[in-house]
Amino acid sequence: MFRRSHVLRAALAAALLWVGSSGAAQPSAAAYPNTEGFGIAFDKAEDWYRHCMRVERLAYPPARADGERCDAVDLYYVKREQASTSAAEWRQVHACARAAGDDAVLMMLHANGYGVPRDTDRALHHACKLDSAKAEMEGRVTHLASGAAAPDGQPFDLCDHVTSGRMGSVCAGLKETRTARARNTRLDRLATTLPAAAQAPFVQLRKAADAFASQSQSEVDMQGTGAAGFAVAHAASRRNEFLDTVLAATRGKLAPVSASEFARLDARLNAAYRKLLAAPRGQENWKARIGQSTVTRADLRATERAWLAYRDAWIPFLRAARLPADPVAVKAALTRQRLAQLERI
Repeated sequence: MFRRSHVLRAALAAALLWVGSSGAAQPSAAAYPNTEGFGIAFDKAEDWYRHCMRVERLAYPPARADGERCDAVDLYYVKREQASTSAAEWRQVHACARAAGDDAVLMMLHANGYGVPRDTDRALHHACKLDSAKAEMEGRVTHLASGAAAPDGQPFDLCDHVTSGRMGSVCAGLKETRTARARNTRLDRLATTLPAAAQAPFVQLRKAADAFASQSQSEVDMQGTGAAGFAVAHAASRRNEFLDTVLAATRGKLAPVSASEFARLDARLNAAYRKLLAAPRGQENWKARIGQSTVTRADLRATERAWLAYRDAWIPFLRAARLPADPVAVKAALTRQRLAQLERI
């Protein structure tokens, strides 16, 4: 039977592989400038094309890749977000990008002067090799050709000129990868403050939260070229909610909730869930789907099961951690979050 989860995984993999395999660069056999992703006609008299041809000869000689291939994109962002990055570390990123043939990272290094002299022409050369939508190519090339710094004062970035759904998905993945590092650091730090008896339940709670966040992507409508990015952002929001709820619980910041209040909230959640399951089909050829979306009733049930497992994983954690939070207040916070998710489907 056809399963929508396969489509979601394929869409996410295709979007993120575009960065992970060779930066945003296509294989060296691609024409220069790289117009494979345009999908529309262009004129060689256009300014962006003339800028690209002016710097065509600035290509690096092929670099020999010694040993295991590195992930230039990940390394670049790790170093960029450090409190302090040495010139030697930036040279390491540059060597990695050269070995990997990663034009996206080479573009950013030269545009920002990280580990190499700031050279907008060289950055422009690498920008012209990226597989982009036409508007993205024009935006990057025009900006770099002007020699101007990024308008917001931030480093020039691959995601500054996004216009396509595919690139939006790539950038959503990059953002979540960077956010996840900070989020996990905070959770790891919190774990060190918990009593010994709470350590194992906290590990299980984190696993349940992550499993729910991943499964929740199936409740995102996957129509449109930007759908993979929306799914990544949706899962990121669930992980951020988990972090916020844990921190609020450990600090006693959750507002108290009476048993009757929680009962009403729980009834609203159950009613919203049943309403979605009973929603009339909106697509004759896709009878399992809810309304006009790609979300199926099976997706809804699987996500609800994952949420219930996540909610229940809080119970042993709260008991062992002896937090200043009322368990009913925690359940109410989780229920409000889930209700908001269902109401958006």
